[in-house]
Amino acid sequence: MTRFLLALAFSLAPICLKAQITIEGTVKDQSNNSIPYCSIGIKNSKTGSLANEKGQYKLVIPDNLKDSTVIFSALGYLGKAVSATELKSNGNVVLTEKVATLHEITISSSRLKEKTIGQQSRPFLTFSRMFDHNVPTIEQGNIFEIFPETRLNSYNFYIMPSSRFKQISLKLNIYKLKNDVPQESVLQENLIYKTTKTGWQHIDLSSYSLRFKDLDKIAVTLQLIDHQSLSDTAFVFGLSAKKSLSKNLLFRYQSQGNWEASSGSFLSNLQVSYSQKGKKSADDVQLETDTASDLNTKMLTTVYQNRARAQKNNFGKNKNGKYVDVAEGKIYYETYGKGEPLVLLHGNGGSIADFYQQIPYLSKYFQVIAIDTRGQGRSTDLSAKPFSYQQFASDLLKVIEILELKKVNILGWSDGGNTGLAFALAQPELMNKLIVIGANLSPAGVKEEVLAMFQKQLSESETGIDQRLLKLMLEQPSFSPVQLAQIGNQVLVIAGTEDVIKEEHTRSIARGIKNAQLKLIPNATHYLPFERPEALNSLVLEFLKKDVPNP
Repeated sequence: MTRFLLALAFSLAPICLKAQITIEGTVKDQSNNSIPYCSIGIKNSKTGSLANEKGQYKLVIPDNLKDSTVIFSALGYLGKAVSATELKSNGNVVLTEKVATLHEITISSSRLKEKTIGQQSRPFLTFSRMFDHNVPTIEQGNIFEIFPETRLNSYNFYIMPSSRFKQISLKLNIYKLKNDVPQESVLQENLIYKTTKTGWQHIDLSSYSLRFKDLDKIAVTLQLIDHQSLSDTAFVFGLSAKKSLSKNLLFRYQSQGNWEASSGSFLSNLQVSYSQKGKKSADDVQLETDTASDLNTKMLTTVYQNRARAQKNNFGKNKNGKYVDVAEGKIYYETYGKGEPLVLLHGNGGSIADFYQQIPYLSKYFQVIAIDTRGQGRSTDLSAKPFSYQQFASDLLKVIEILELKKVNILGWSDGGNTGLAFALAQPELMNKLIVIGANLSPAGVKEEVLAMFQKQLSESETGIDQRLLKLMLEQPSFSPVQLAQIGNQVLVIAGTEDVIKEEHTRSIARGIKNAQLKLIPNATHYLPFERPEALNSLVLEFLKKDVPNP
């Protein structure tokens, strides 16, 4: 079969080569200076290119568009249309500098107020909009409603935590709209942003004099123009978005292609100064684009605040953190304190930093080993296989073996609790006691409305780690009553009375394990380690403290 496929590929190769023409050249101005990041494309098609920082470009034109006109457009220059035939003879293009008449917009500083427009924090449920590093022409962004008199101060957006890169370079674009479609760029120069980190990003716009009068809306988009991959990890980059009724998500394949709009909003916002002069007031502007009725509203504020606080600590980014090689990946861990080993396992999409209120307390009594699960936090995953709790338990076993630990206690939160149960079944002799918070035996234990949201997210997400994490929650775990009865270790089952895990399901876990205790925390949600850290820490210590000396 392999030989047949190779023969077929070679027989088709000459046809593929004849089906396209490749044009290479440089874009310059009339003074022979290179023009960086010039957009190049054929209207209403996916055929396009983007010049690099030296003005060099490469354009591949399919045979069916060989007679088309190619448009060259760059900030500060008049656009130019050149036939593909002419470019084939000479790919070098000269653009004429645009002489623009700038109309001064005066906004009195005494009347200015400050406001943030857009999504200011990360919701419980998000999905990913991926970028293809092989196609730098792709633009993705958001529509923002602004005030009659507005000055842009900064733009903030959220890179999904499962992105993997050493560094990326992004080109920021800002457009006026016509009929809710981006038309004319408002920038006079290229705005390039570089980062090495995921999570929230901040671009200062205060020095660009971006002031608008009598505009209802603008569009802000990003392009991935350059990247550096990590040495041992495949490149992944995407922006986080959330579902909303408004069609604010913008996409186009290249500068002369058609814009597409879809439901949702990127996790992004504009910080602006504005005047209320005119008909539109602050209440008229959509400041937060979350229009969906989210049953998790109560816990979201807690999550936002705690994850922001966690970032101010060193947990999850300690210079003394270490990696363990596992099958097709690396597992990152940090160690704190001395004594009997206590492993901390975070939840789906989380990281070590989520335990920022537990590590300082518990490390007084135990050797705390906090682990980033495969494909999350700083841990990597090079495979494309579905995730499983059995795989996570196998990764944990590898860490325990490398550290030469004879027995460990495990505290697992949410997915971490499921991993703890899987480890108890696979390696009972290596585990002393187990604490599970918000764990479940199967997806049926999760409230139906939450599963419905996960399913909707999955249908809208791109391929990648985020999608695999969603599938994990929708399809796993699958622990039977017979398996629960096999667990002989002492287990503490904890959940909030307002958890997304059904209370009866939590009770059934405790009933199914013969040496289990049950603690239900009133008025607490799935984010109990954030909401009730002191109560949780006391419960954990009380459960584990036998034969543990005082600090």
